[in-house]
Amino acid sequence: MTVRGRLVLYVGPMFAGKSAHLIAAAKRQTDVLALKPGFDTRDGSELVSRDGSHLAAVSANAWPEDADRYSHIVLDEGQFWVAPHYHGDIVEDIRAARARGADVTVGGLDTDYRRVPFDVMTRLMDEADEVIALTARCHVCGAPAAWTAKTHETGHLLETGDQELYEARCDAHWTLPDRP
Repeated sequence: MTVRGRLVLYVGPMFAGKSAHLIAAAKRQTDVLALKPGFDTRDGSELVSRDGSHLAAVSANAWPEDADRYSHIVLDEGQFWVAPHYHGDIVEDIRAARARGADVTVGGLDTDYRRVPFDVMTRLMDEADEVIALTARCHVCGAPAAWTAKTHETGHLLETGDQELYEARCDAHWTLPDRP
């Protein structure tokens, strides 16, 4: 019998609570390795949620050599685990971890601010045992929001930020940002 770990994804727009779900899932487990993208310097060496929860995390630009020691691996900001920010193929690395029996939980944006799917997240969704789609509240009207909108164009697709740059938006209020 082949041992195979589960892959669970939390996807949705910014402000939907993905990090809170990741942290809660990790805290229900023992022997957890939490990873955050190496270039994401927000919150130091922790995953932090807007609800105040936090979890110690390792910043990584490549799959950690000691990852095989853990039975559960948590990755935040799944959309950022691509070149040039990540050296390797995160989907293949997760596949290998699952093949040895590790459970993997990933949180990330399923689409960018233009409503275009992130390829890496689409690939992970295709492999996932469970995909949990979360919504936020529209920053304009408070309705359920499935989209991330940029408040102003910066010329960058993969870029960290918070309320100074992004908002959650419903179908009726989503727009592309104005060009500078």
